[in-house]
Amino acid sequence: MFAWEQRKVSELADRYDNLRVPITASERVAGETPYYGANGIQDYVEGFTHNGEFVLVAEDGANDLQNYPVQYVDGKVWVNNHAHVLQAKEERADNKFLTNALKHTNIEPYLVGGGRAKLNADVMMKINFKVPTLPEQVQIGKFFDNLDHTITLHDQKLNLLKLVKQSLLQNMFI
Repeated sequence: MFAWEQRKVSELADRYDNLRVPITASERVAGETPYYGANGIQDYVEGFTHNGEFVLVAEDGANDLQNYPVQYVDGKVWVNNHAHVLQAKEERADNKFLTNALKHTNIEPYLVGGGRAKLNADVMMKINFKVPTLPEQVQIGKFFDNLDHTITLHDQKLNLLKLVKQSLLQNMFI
């Protein structure tokens, strides 16, 4: 077991903002590729800007500064200019670990601007946090991924049970 070391985002990930392409709603061609903005999926379109495992971090237009929008994506995605695109350096970091590390970092002190807070790319790349060895990162990333999956399953089950309850109540009081 090794001590966790302080690392900057720039040491752990490469940035692929140069591949982002914004398209207005009227110019989008409907398709199956998720079209991402600052707060997640905005639409589904034809084509893609990025293909692979990435971490998307809101650049501007985040709707929740306390739970700052950070998402793990895998596969073909179209990213507009309101989300930064990071990819963990294979020999240094795990994308799922990086996602969770950024999700649990207070981003507010790094934001600039008045009404529409912005996370500047250079500032984002200087954000520091502690990281374990790569094998430990992979294990932690898998753990949180499994936890998120379990939570989603329980949410779906809860919603189904709420529908059953609503249906039973309606049938009881006709």
